[in-house]
Amino acid sequence: MARSDITSRAAPAQVPSSWRLLHHGLVAAALGYPLAIWLSGLLFHLSDPAPDVTKDQVVMWWVPLWWGGVIGLSFLARSKTACWLWLLGANAAAAGLVYLVAR
Repeated sequence: MARSDITSRAAPAQVPSSWRLLHHGLVAAALGYPLAIWLSGLLFHLSDPAPDVTKDQVVMWWVPLWWGGVIGLSFLARSKTACWLWLLGANAAAAGLVYLVAR
């Protein structure tokens, strides 16, 4: 089989539609914010237990960083369903970890 036959039979690369990208961005913005809050709560409970105002500020400043990271990573999901499932699962896991650590 000639090389040109192999390349001509290959399926064309699927280009993401703008609607799919918009969906991933909106879902990540909606579900990424609570995930960022859960992660900051986890950081708060895992850090030094001494009361300190600066610790509260640092934990608060991490929220937009995690939120932006979640939004950026959401575009790696292959489908809309995968995007929803990964973000819902991550929220559930983070909430469970905060609940276990805060006890």
